[in-house]
Amino acid sequence: MRLKANQIALIVVLAIAIILYWQKYRDVYKDTGRLQVSQQNGAVILSWESTIEIPMARRFEEAYTEWGGKTEKFIINLDSRGGSLREGRQVIEIIDRMKTTHLLETTVGDGAVCLSMCVPIYLHGEQRSASSNSQWMFHEPKAYDYITDKQAEENESDRRAASNRFFQKYFVNSEMDANWRANLQKEWIGKDVWRTGEQLADEGSNIILNLY
Repeated sequence: MRLKANQIALIVVLAIAIILYWQKYRDVYKDTGRLQVSQQNGAVILSWESTIEIPMARRFEEAYTEWGGKTEKFIINLDSRGGSLREGRQVIEIIDRMKTTHLLETTVGDGAVCLSMCVPIYLHGEQRSASSNSQWMFHEPKAYDYITDKQAEENESDRRAASNRFFQKYFVNSEMDANWRANLQKEWIGKDVWRTGEQLADEGSNIILNLY
């Protein structure tokens, strides 16, 4: 009898896990992100004002396919609080393909934000412009439970290894000023590092090439 009760309890737990997984899958894959496309002086502007989540990469791929033959330059206008490392990596892969055929500028406008994973995407622009009052935030990558969306617990060695991999991939292999980058690596341990566009320019970060 006790064995049967344990089996029932296991079935209930599995059923709850399946329901939670489905809810998470449905939320992640619904098309909430909207890419706005416009034209200015012959350039095609791709504006993303949302978190970096599915379907961002797909939207950029579609826009590249549709507009690639109609312009010589893409401008990616960002206003994002960051999001998925995986989706951000896929977006960057598309941007790198776009740069093989087109001029590509990234920009963060007046009062807009570029936080967390948004920064590596921005850094892939050949031309990079931003408003002086734009807001920027850098922090170590954080792991989240796929089902609950809560930050997952990591031991210190795993956290540091993940942080170093992220830093090497997206900041060391970028045009960010080496001295500014070294200071950032010390400053961001365990906390969020905030800057305005004006501060980034004044500090010589070489993140923003054209401040307005």
